[in-house]
Amino acid sequence: MKRISTYLGLFLIALVFSLEAEAQLSDRINNPSAIRAGTRPVAGNFGFFLALEADQFEDLFDQQTEVENAIPLINVRYYLQDDLVLRAGISIWKKARSIEGEIDTSSNNNNPFLNGGQGFGAVYEHKEVESYTLLNIGAEKHFKASNLLDGYVGVSLPIGYTRANETSNISGVDGTTDFLEVQSTRFSFVYGAELFVGANAFVADLPLAIGVELGVRGIGLRGDKFRNEYEGSSGGVGFSGEYFTNNIDDFENTAVQSDLDAGGPDGGPIEFSSLSARSFDTQAMIRFQISYFFK
Repeated sequence: MKRISTYLGLFLIALVFSLEAEAQLSDRINNPSAIRAGTRPVAGNFGFFLALEADQFEDLFDQQTEVENAIPLINVRYYLQDDLVLRAGISIWKKARSIEGEIDTSSNNNNPFLNGGQGFGAVYEHKEVESYTLLNIGAEKHFKASNLLDGYVGVSLPIGYTRANETSNISGVDGTTDFLEVQSTRFSFVYGAELFVGANAFVADLPLAIGVELGVRGIGLRGDKFRNEYEGSSGGVGFSGEYFTNNIDDFENTAVQSDLDAGGPDGGPIEFSSLSARSFDTQAMIRFQISYFFK
Protein backbone atom coordinates (compact mmCIF):
# COMPACT_ATOMS: atom_id res chain seq x y z
CA MET A 1 0.00 0.00 0.00
CA LYS A 2 2.89 2.36 0.74
CA ARG A 3 4.12 2.01 -2.85
CA ILE A 4 0.65 2.70 -4.28
CA SER A 5 0.35 5.83 -2.16
CA THR A 6 3.72 7.05 -3.39
CA TYR A 7 2.72 6.85 -7.06
CA LEU A 8 -0.68 8.42 -6.41
CA GLY A 9 1.06 11.22 -4.54
CA LEU A 10 3.39 11.87 -7.48
CA PHE A 11 0.39 12.01 -9.81
CA LEU A 12 -1.45 14.51 -7.62
CA ILE A 13 1.63 16.71 -7.32
CA ALA A 14 2.00 16.76 -11.10
CA LEU A 15 -1.68 17.67 -11.46
CA VAL A 16 -1.39 20.58 -9.03
CA PHE A 17 1.66 22.03 -10.77
CA SER A 18 -0.09 21.63 -14.11
CA LEU A 19 -2.70 24.20 -13.03
CA GLU A 20 0.02 26.84 -12.82
CA ALA A 21 1.90 25.76 -15.93
CA GLU A 22 -0.93 25.89 -18.44
CA ALA A 23 0.59 28.76 -20.37
CA GLN A 24 4.06 27.27 -20.66
CA LEU A 25 3.47 25.42 -23.93
CA SER A 26 2.48 26.65 -27.39
CA ASP A 27 -0.86 25.58 -28.83
CA ARG A 28 -0.90 23.97 -32.23
CA ILE A 29 -3.57 24.99 -34.72
CA ASN A 30 -6.54 22.70 -34.35
CA ASN A 31 -9.70 21.99 -36.19
CA PRO A 32 -12.56 24.02 -34.68
CA SER A 33 -14.19 22.21 -31.81
CA ALA A 34 -16.94 22.99 -29.38
CA ILE A 35 -14.64 21.86 -26.58
CA ARG A 36 -11.15 23.24 -26.30
CA ALA A 37 -9.04 20.19 -25.52
CA GLY A 38 -5.34 19.87 -24.86
CA THR A 39 -2.06 21.71 -25.14
CA ARG A 40 0.47 19.93 -27.29
CA PRO A 41 4.25 20.36 -27.07
CA VAL A 42 6.12 21.70 -30.10
CA ALA A 43 9.76 21.93 -31.23
CA GLY A 44 12.00 23.04 -28.37
CA ASN A 45 9.72 21.74 -25.61
CA PHE A 46 10.71 18.91 -23.33
CA GLY A 47 8.99 16.76 -20.77
CA PHE A 48 9.36 14.09 -18.16
CA PHE A 49 7.40 10.87 -18.15
CA LEU A 50 7.07 8.02 -15.73
CA ALA A 51 6.55 4.63 -17.41
CA LEU A 52 5.22 1.46 -15.82
CA GLU A 53 4.97 -1.82 -17.69
CA ALA A 54 1.93 -4.03 -17.30
CA ASP A 55 3.58 -6.51 -14.92
CA GLN A 56 5.00 -3.64 -12.84
CA PHE A 57 1.51 -2.13 -12.61
CA GLU A 58 0.24 -5.43 -11.21
CA ASP A 59 3.18 -5.54 -8.79
CA LEU A 60 2.01 -2.26 -7.23
CA PHE A 61 -0.85 -4.20 -5.66
CA ASP A 62 1.30 -7.15 -4.54
CA GLN A 63 2.84 -6.62 -1.12
CA GLN A 64 5.23 -9.55 -1.73
CA THR A 65 6.87 -7.88 -4.73
CA GLU A 66 10.54 -7.08 -4.37
CA VAL A 67 11.40 -3.40 -4.76
CA GLU A 68 13.58 -3.85 -7.86
CA ASN A 69 10.67 -5.43 -9.75
CA ALA A 70 8.39 -2.41 -9.30
CA ILE A 71 10.76 0.50 -10.00
CA PRO A 72 9.44 2.45 -13.03
CA LEU A 73 11.46 3.82 -15.93
CA ILE A 74 12.05 7.58 -15.54
CA ASN A 75 12.38 9.32 -18.93
CA VAL A 76 12.99 12.67 -20.59
CA ARG A 77 11.52 13.68 -23.96
CA TYR A 78 12.88 16.49 -26.15
CA TYR A 79 10.92 17.73 -29.16
CA LEU A 80 13.57 18.23 -31.84
CA GLN A 81 10.75 19.01 -34.26
CA ASP A 82 6.99 19.15 -33.84
CA ASP A 83 6.80 15.54 -35.04
CA LEU A 84 10.25 14.20 -34.08
CA VAL A 85 11.06 13.43 -30.44
CA LEU A 86 14.26 12.21 -28.81
CA ARG A 87 13.93 10.31 -25.54
CA ALA A 88 16.22 8.94 -22.84
CA GLY A 89 15.41 7.08 -19.67
CA ILE A 90 17.12 5.31 -16.84
CA SER A 91 16.20 2.66 -14.30
CA ILE A 92 18.51 1.96 -11.34
CA TRP A 93 18.35 -0.14 -8.19
CA LYS A 94 20.81 -1.51 -5.68
CA LYS A 95 20.50 -3.70 -2.60
CA ALA A 96 22.96 -4.93 0.01
CA ARG A 97 22.82 -7.59 2.75
CA SER A 98 25.38 -8.57 5.40
CA ILE A 99 25.68 -10.74 8.50
CA GLU A 100 28.50 -11.32 10.98
CA GLY A 101 28.65 -13.48 14.07
CA GLU A 102 30.45 -16.10 16.14
CA ILE A 103 29.48 -19.73 15.55
CA ASP A 104 29.00 -22.06 18.52
CA THR A 105 31.41 -24.96 17.81
CA SER A 106 32.58 -26.18 21.24
CA SER A 107 31.27 -29.52 22.57
CA ASN A 108 28.59 -29.71 25.25
CA ASN A 109 26.93 -33.07 25.87
CA ASN A 110 24.42 -31.56 28.29
CA ASN A 111 22.33 -30.19 25.42
CA PRO A 112 21.17 -32.93 23.03
CA PHE A 113 19.68 -30.40 20.59
CA LEU A 114 23.05 -28.83 19.71
CA ASN A 115 25.88 -30.37 17.72
CA GLY A 116 28.10 -27.85 19.44
CA GLY A 117 27.82 -26.34 22.89
CA GLN A 118 27.48 -22.86 24.31
CA GLY A 119 31.08 -21.81 23.84
CA PHE A 120 32.25 -19.63 20.96
CA GLY A 121 34.36 -20.77 18.06
CA ALA A 122 34.52 -19.61 14.45
CA VAL A 123 33.74 -16.09 13.24
CA TYR A 124 31.40 -16.08 10.25
CA GLU A 125 30.82 -13.20 7.81
CA HIS A 126 28.69 -12.98 4.70
CA LYS A 127 28.05 -9.91 2.49
CA GLU A 128 25.98 -9.49 -0.67
CA VAL A 129 25.68 -6.49 -2.99
CA GLU A 130 23.57 -6.51 -6.16
CA SER A 131 22.88 -3.62 -8.54
CA TYR A 132 21.24 -2.91 -11.88
CA THR A 133 21.52 0.04 -14.27
CA LEU A 134 19.66 0.35 -17.58
CA LEU A 135 19.84 3.33 -19.95
CA ASN A 136 17.14 3.50 -22.61
CA ILE A 137 17.65 5.89 -25.55
CA GLY A 138 15.35 6.24 -28.53
CA ALA A 139 13.27 8.36 -30.90
CA GLU A 140 9.59 8.85 -31.77
CA LYS A 141 7.92 9.88 -35.03
CA HIS A 142 4.61 11.64 -34.29
CA PHE A 143 1.63 11.93 -36.61
CA LYS A 144 -0.55 14.93 -37.28
CA ALA A 145 -3.44 14.77 -34.85
CA SER A 146 -5.78 16.89 -32.80
CA ASN A 147 -4.75 18.49 -29.54
CA LEU A 148 -6.55 15.74 -27.68
CA LEU A 149 -4.76 12.67 -29.08
CA ASP A 150 -1.15 12.22 -30.16
CA GLY A 151 -0.09 9.02 -31.96
CA TYR A 152 3.45 7.95 -32.76
CA VAL A 153 5.80 5.09 -33.62
CA GLY A 154 9.20 4.67 -32.04
CA VAL A 155 12.32 2.68 -31.41
CA SER A 156 14.59 2.55 -28.38
CA LEU A 157 17.81 0.80 -27.44
CA PRO A 158 18.15 -0.37 -23.84
CA ILE A 159 21.75 -0.85 -22.72
CA GLY A 160 23.23 -1.36 -19.27
CA TYR A 161 24.55 -3.89 -16.81
CA THR A 162 23.75 -5.92 -13.74
CA ARG A 163 26.36 -6.93 -11.20
CA ALA A 164 26.63 -8.84 -7.95
CA ASN A 165 29.27 -9.51 -5.32
CA GLU A 166 29.11 -12.09 -2.53
CA THR A 167 31.77 -12.69 0.11
CA SER A 168 31.73 -15.45 2.74
CA ASN A 169 34.41 -15.89 5.38
CA ILE A 170 34.74 -18.36 8.24
CA SER A 171 37.81 -18.30 10.47
CA GLY A 172 39.12 -19.46 13.85
CA VAL A 173 37.31 -22.81 13.93
CA ASP A 174 37.66 -24.26 17.46
CA GLY A 175 40.32 -21.70 18.26
CA THR A 176 42.61 -22.70 15.36
CA THR A 177 44.00 -20.55 12.57
CA ASP A 178 41.94 -22.44 9.97
CA PHE A 179 39.86 -20.25 7.65
CA LEU A 180 37.99 -20.24 4.35
CA GLU A 181 37.06 -17.19 2.28
CA VAL A 182 35.00 -17.39 -0.89
CA GLN A 183 34.29 -14.37 -3.10
CA SER A 184 31.74 -14.66 -5.93
CA THR A 185 31.40 -11.87 -8.50
CA ARG A 186 29.18 -11.35 -11.52
CA PHE A 187 29.11 -8.61 -14.17
CA SER A 188 26.55 -9.07 -16.95
CA PHE A 189 26.11 -6.80 -19.96
CA VAL A 190 22.47 -6.01 -20.85
CA TYR A 191 21.48 -4.98 -24.40
CA GLY A 192 18.42 -4.98 -26.60
CA ALA A 193 15.95 -3.15 -28.82
CA GLU A 194 12.31 -2.04 -28.60
CA LEU A 195 9.83 -1.29 -31.40
CA PHE A 196 6.53 0.26 -30.38
CA VAL A 197 3.49 2.34 -31.25
CA GLY A 198 2.05 4.75 -28.73
CA ALA A 199 -0.64 7.30 -28.03
CA ASN A 200 -0.93 10.20 -25.59
CA ALA A 201 -4.18 11.77 -24.43
CA PHE A 202 -3.73 15.33 -23.22
CA VAL A 203 -5.61 16.40 -20.10
CA ALA A 204 -7.82 19.47 -20.66
CA ASP A 205 -5.61 22.54 -21.27
CA LEU A 206 -2.85 21.26 -19.01
CA PRO A 207 0.72 20.32 -20.05
CA LEU A 208 -0.07 16.84 -18.82
CA ALA A 209 -0.78 13.66 -20.76
CA ILE A 210 -1.50 10.02 -20.05
CA GLY A 211 -0.55 7.38 -22.58
CA VAL A 212 0.18 3.81 -23.49
CA GLU A 213 2.78 2.09 -25.65
CA LEU A 214 2.44 -1.34 -27.29
CA GLY A 215 5.30 -3.15 -28.92
CA VAL A 216 7.89 -5.88 -28.90
CA ARG A 217 11.20 -6.05 -27.09
CA GLY A 218 14.32 -8.15 -27.38
CA ILE A 219 16.65 -8.25 -24.36
CA GLY A 220 19.98 -10.03 -24.16
CA LEU A 221 22.31 -10.80 -21.28
CA ARG A 222 25.98 -11.67 -21.70
CA GLY A 223 28.20 -12.99 -18.93
CA ASP A 224 25.37 -14.40 -16.79
CA LYS A 225 27.73 -16.37 -14.54
CA PHE A 226 29.59 -16.16 -11.25
CA ARG A 227 33.35 -16.17 -10.89
CA ASN A 228 34.20 -17.82 -7.57
CA GLU A 229 37.61 -17.34 -5.95
CA TYR A 230 38.46 -19.16 -2.74
CA GLU A 231 41.36 -19.15 -0.32
CA GLY A 232 41.86 -20.95 2.96
CA SER A 233 43.99 -22.88 5.38
CA SER A 234 43.39 -26.21 7.09
CA GLY A 235 45.79 -27.65 9.63
CA GLY A 236 48.38 -25.10 8.62
CA VAL A 237 48.19 -26.08 4.93
CA GLY A 238 47.06 -23.30 2.63
CA PHE A 239 44.97 -23.70 -0.53
CA SER A 240 43.31 -21.48 -3.13
CA GLY A 241 41.56 -21.74 -6.47
CA GLU A 242 38.95 -20.44 -8.88
CA TYR A 243 35.88 -21.84 -10.62
CA PHE A 244 32.75 -20.57 -12.42
CA THR A 245 29.07 -21.30 -11.84
CA ASN A 246 25.97 -20.66 -13.95
CA ASN A 247 23.44 -17.94 -13.08
CA ILE A 248 20.75 -18.71 -15.68
CA ASP A 249 17.71 -20.13 -13.87
CA ASP A 250 15.08 -20.70 -16.59
CA PHE A 251 16.31 -23.42 -18.95
CA GLU A 252 13.37 -25.22 -20.54
CA ASN A 253 15.15 -28.54 -20.02
CA THR A 254 14.53 -29.08 -16.31
CA ALA A 255 17.08 -31.89 -16.12
CA VAL A 256 19.82 -29.57 -17.36
CA GLN A 257 18.71 -26.87 -14.93
CA SER A 258 18.73 -29.35 -12.06
CA ASP A 259 22.24 -30.55 -12.95
CA LEU A 260 23.54 -27.00 -13.17
CA ASP A 261 22.02 -26.08 -9.81
CA ALA A 262 22.73 -29.23 -7.80
CA GLY A 263 25.05 -31.48 -9.79
CA GLY A 264 28.27 -30.28 -8.22
CA PRO A 265 30.15 -31.14 -5.02
CA ASP A 266 27.96 -31.68 -1.92
CA GLY A 267 24.78 -31.03 -3.91
CA GLY A 268 25.89 -27.54 -4.96
CA PRO A 269 26.12 -26.09 -8.48
CA ILE A 270 28.43 -27.58 -11.10
CA GLU A 271 31.87 -25.96 -10.93
CA PHE A 272 33.40 -25.06 -14.30
CA SER A 273 37.03 -24.23 -15.05
CA SER A 274 35.75 -21.91 -17.81
CA LEU A 275 32.21 -20.91 -18.72
CA SER A 276 30.26 -18.82 -21.23
CA ALA A 277 26.64 -18.05 -20.25
CA ARG A 278 24.29 -15.83 -22.22
CA SER A 279 20.56 -15.45 -22.82
CA PHE A 280 18.19 -13.58 -25.14
CA ASP A 281 14.42 -13.18 -24.86
CA THR A 282 11.79 -11.60 -27.11
CA GLN A 283 8.59 -10.48 -25.44
CA ALA A 284 5.52 -8.34 -25.92
CA MET A 285 5.53 -4.93 -24.24
CA ILE A 286 2.67 -2.91 -22.75
CA ARG A 287 3.72 0.29 -21.02
CA PHE A 288 1.57 2.91 -19.27
CA GLN A 289 2.89 6.43 -18.79
CA ILE A 290 2.23 9.89 -17.38
CA SER A 291 3.95 12.85 -19.08
CA TYR A 292 4.49 16.42 -17.96
CA PHE A 293 5.78 19.03 -20.44
CA PHE A 294 7.78 22.27 -20.18
CA LYS A 295 9.06 24.91 -22.55
